[in-house]
Amino acid sequence: MPKRVVIKEPSDEDEEKKELIIEPMEEEAVREETKEVTARPSTSEKERILEEASVDAEAAYETVMDKIDELKIREKVTQQRFMQHPDMTLSILKKLLQKWDALREDLIKNIQEALEKYSRLKSLLEDRFSSIEEELYVNQVELDVLHQREEQGKPISVSKKEELENLIPALREKMAETDKKIKEVEEKIEELRHIADNIYEATSYKELSEKLLNQIIEVGYNRWGEEADMRVRYLIGEIAQREGIPREYATIYLWKQWREKQPTSSE
Repeated sequence: MPKRVVIKEPSDEDEEKKELIIEPMEEEAVREETKEVTARPSTSEKERILEEASVDAEAAYETVMDKIDELKIREKVTQQRFMQHPDMTLSILKKLLQKWDALREDLIKNIQEALEKYSRLKSLLEDRFSSIEEELYVNQVELDVLHQREEQGKPISVSKKEELENLIPALREKMAETDKKIKEVEEKIEELRHIADNIYEATSYKELSEKLLNQIIEVGYNRWGEEADMRVRYLIGEIAQREGIPREYATIYLWKQWREKQPTSSE
């Protein structure tokens, strides 16, 4: 515990001596002194926290993007297998699709985690923006005061004036930079929310089914003429609803049926 040194004046009995007495200071006073030092984090500490939040958010975003890419690859491989292997039944296909749907549920959780991290990052950036804005106005007022005193012919600190003239543009630049980062974070948040709301569209693979759809429609013109496009899409919708599979796989299923009905080269 800190000590207080108290010097007592000599008494009448012993005017030649002075007694040093060590008395303990009140703990409350010590706490009050340290409280002022530790009350608010320093600027460097705030920047460190902000940097860590930025790294965490970006890592969470990359995790989401990587899992989206993985799901698209799984969809692509599954569609190719379903198209190329006649013995791959709808029952087997549905079991695979159930697994991919479970992965989508996990992905939604990853998206929510990323959204939370970006929301925290946005809050920290907004605090930083407000702090810089406050500092800017305080220093701008100080510079205006110096200018007016200078115009009145009163002595001013030239070094202080130059310091403020250099500081103010730097603060404006930091504000613009922070505002840009806030907008970038808002775009990421909007993107992640859109993915969560359209999770299947964001993770599906459509190139193969679109290619096969065009082939079926082209053949359908011989039978239905201008109504081929509408009729083929209607058939695909019926298959998707009846079998409980996505339209991409219903397209492949219809294409396989059409291929089975085509005469072989030996016939």
